Amino acid sequence: MKMSKNTHRWIGLQNSIFYVLFIAVVVLLGFVGQRFYWQADWTQGSRNSLSTPTQALLKGLDKPLKFIAYIPDDPALQLQLNKLATKYQRVKADTTMEFVNPDLDPARAKQDGIQYAGQLAIHLGERSEVVESTAEQTILHALQRMSRGGERLVVFLEGHGERQPLASESTGMSKLVETLQRHGFQIQPHNLVRTQAIPQNASFAVIAAPQQDWLPGEVAVLKQYVEQGGNLLWLQDPGGLHGLEALEALLGLQIHDGTVIDANEALQALLGINHPAVIPVVDYGKSPIVQKLGNVQTLFPFATMVARDSQASEKSGALVWKVDEFLNTLPTSWLETSGILEGNVVFDEASNDQPGPLPIGVSLVRELESKSDAVTERSRSEQRVVVIGDSDFMLNSFVGHGANLDLATQVFNWLSSDDKLLDVPVMRASDTQLDLSETAGYVIGLFFLLVLPVGLIASGTWIWWRRRKR
Repeated sequence: MKMSKNTHRWIGLQNSIFYVLFIAVVVLLGFVGQRFYWQADWTQGSRNSLSTPTQALLKGLDKPLKFIAYIPDDPALQLQLNKLATKYQRVKADTTMEFVNPDLDPARAKQDGIQYAGQLAIHLGERSEVVESTAEQTILHALQRMSRGGERLVVFLEGHGERQPLASESTGMSKLVETLQRHGFQIQPHNLVRTQAIPQNASFAVIAAPQQDWLPGEVAVLKQYVEQGGNLLWLQDPGGLHGLEALEALLGLQIHDGTVIDANEALQALLGINHPAVIPVVDYGKSPIVQKLGNVQTLFPFATMVARDSQASEKSGALVWKVDEFLNTLPTSWLETSGILEGNVVFDEASNDQPGPLPIGVSLVRELESKSDAVTERSRSEQRVVVIGDSDFMLNSFVGHGANLDLATQVFNWLSSDDKLLDVPVMRASDTQLDLSETAGYVIGLFFLLVLPVGLIASGTWIWWRRRKR
């Protein structure tokens, strides 16, 4: 092809246009890269990103978040901490990180409560807390405590054989209490015989399945507490109210005699349940307590039916409540009134058994005049009560099953009027659950209990025999 001068000119013009467009594209890509940011975390369990609970909490915070690391001048350590702060900045843009050398500025360190180098001060608005670790779980718990605006006191009423909140046995609640304390709750057993009153600075009181009768004077104190607007959590196991019938009437509820049963063997096999009185719940009401539970199941061993009393308005002394039956059993369940829970248990309508689905948990709300709480610096305009026909789901032996821990935590958050924390699920340690089939469990057990010891004895005997022959 013969190249003319005009051809050379056109080629030169095309090249010039190409270079101009190429430079323009590079500049635009740089501009877009600075204005917009996208990152994908492909690690197992998204280890390089903040967990869902932390992100949910950060999105609900309306005050700036500031980290102050009191460390010596160490560029490598500062780089790591800046990367940590970047994770929080992606979710909450007003997050900042500052470095202070405590040896050069001891007055600043003392002001923040720093005791030695290496500690991290977290500031959320005007509140602050010092932590020893930069682990996400540690920071999350600190943010939850600060976002409450103060520690929440919860009193567990005792003296009638109730569940012990601080006990570490399988029938205690120490696992739940440890979680609640990290989230900013202060748990305190309380005996009405000692004080004749419920502390005014308590967020709410807990009745945890009494096994002995209440004194009439104690019931009077409890009724007065509820009538004056006190929040309450009542966990009632099958076996009678033990003198709390007046409280049942005051709340406009009917707590039935009997135990809820579900003899669906296919369901029991699916969930790994070996007793018909351990009831799964997957149907939840409209209460804010259960809005974030989704379709996960909660398990309630030996529960009883708790429902609103249709004739409550006709009874004198009953308060006016907005009631939500937020925990409902499956249609295959029923209320067994015979007391026989073993063997071939069947529904018998003639013996007053109640067919399912059945409510076993209700939430009650009552409007109040605006009441200022000087201790927590909050103003409450409504009273909240939760009544659940089971206490076992909060015990050490069951709180880790299904979504029991999430439900218990949500109940405590709702009763303490910390509604913004209802959107924050409970954070669990990753990769701590080992799922093995029954066969795999038998194989591992057989290996360590029989094969390995016999193999070691046999090899030792063989080595001894060989050496003896020499």
